[in-house]
Formats: sequence, structure tokens, C-alpha cells
Amino acid sequence: MNKKQIGRNIQRIRQVQNITQAELAEMVHLSVVHISHIETGASMPSLPTLLDICNALEATPNDILLGQYCTPDIEMLVKENPNAEPITQEDKLLMQNIYNYLKTKNKKKK
Repeated sequence: MNKKQIGRNIQRIRQVQNITQAELAEMVHLSVVHISHIETGASMPSLPTLLDICNALEATPNDILLGQYCTPDIEMLVKENPNAEPITQEDKLLMQNIYNYLKTKNKKKK
């Protein structure tokens, strides 16, 4: 397993969910420095830590180990409409925020 790729996968999932390193660190009872080392590939999380991170991020081990985390491909949605204007970074952020809001709202219903 490539610890740099695992770290990048954790970082990407964390960022998609708008969670800071400090928030993740608190959720899994680690220091921010330790989370940073994991995300940069300087250290490999232990299995219990990996599972704690999965639970905190509501991700599966495959999401983190294999990079299989799925988020809506916003650019692809826009490309499917040939009359759509080019998507801006602001549009992507807005659409991602809407996605995150709906995901959070759905979690509260369960």
C-alpha cells in the first residue's frame, strides 16, 4: 500500500466533507500533527486508527485504501448538457456545498 496515496485519499475525503484537520483529529482522538503526517504520507495509520478515520469520515476502507470514494462529478453533469456554460470554480464550490448540505440533512433523518 502506498502511504502517500492513502494520505491523499483521506485528505480528499476530509476536504469534500468540509472537515478541517483539527476537527478530524478531535473526532479520532489524535493530534493535528499526527493527522497531518498521515495525510502527507509521512506516517501510516494503524488499523484501529484507519477504522476510526473511516468512521469519522463515513467512508469505507476501500474509499481510503483504494481511492473509491464517490462524490458527484459536477463537471460531468455540466458536460452532459451541451448548452451549458463552462463551469466556474465558484459554481463547483456552490454545487459541492449543496451536495454536502443534502448529505448532512439526510444523515439527520436516519
